[in-house]
Amino acid sequence: MLGFAPWGRTSLEMLVFVAVIYSAVHVFFALLIMVVSRKFNALFPSIMLGVLVGGTIGLPLGTAMRMEGYERAGERAVPLINAIERFIGETGAPPQRLEQLVPTFISSLPDGVPSFEIVTGERAAKSFYQNDWALVFNAGSGLNWDALVYLPKKNYQDISSKTLLGDWVYLHE
Repeated sequence: MLGFAPWGRTSLEMLVFVAVIYSAVHVFFALLIMVVSRKFNALFPSIMLGVLVGGTIGLPLGTAMRMEGYERAGERAVPLINAIERFIGETGAPPQRLEQLVPTFISSLPDGVPSFEIVTGERAAKSFYQNDWALVFNAGSGLNWDALVYLPKKNYQDISSKTLLGDWVYLHE
């Protein structure tokens, strides 16, 4: 839900969220009762049920929800991309910061999208497959460095570990 939350929720996502929370609470209290009552064998199946429900529902559907949220964010960022392209058309180079687009090229940065960073110049060419610029959201959590990326050349075929999300790509690092 953390990766998905800013972009809206449907009843299915809330159902998955409730199932995962239920499983976590179920396992916690079953473990607590097991330790206090010392009835390890009696409560072990209950704990495994909670882990099984949370894992089988939460992991795959949570990932699918997250990717859907990022795809929605990419759709909502189209005015931002258009503003960058107009900026390049007028100045000959991409902006160094997205704030440079406001208010001349876009009235305000779009709502309902993550905090994108624009990467330009040599860093964009080296890190983002010879593109002059890239929009990047560092989507990693914990110990991974996943990112949601827009490349203007759309040369996503050069990337090995990815999920395509419309005109964007989710990089699995």
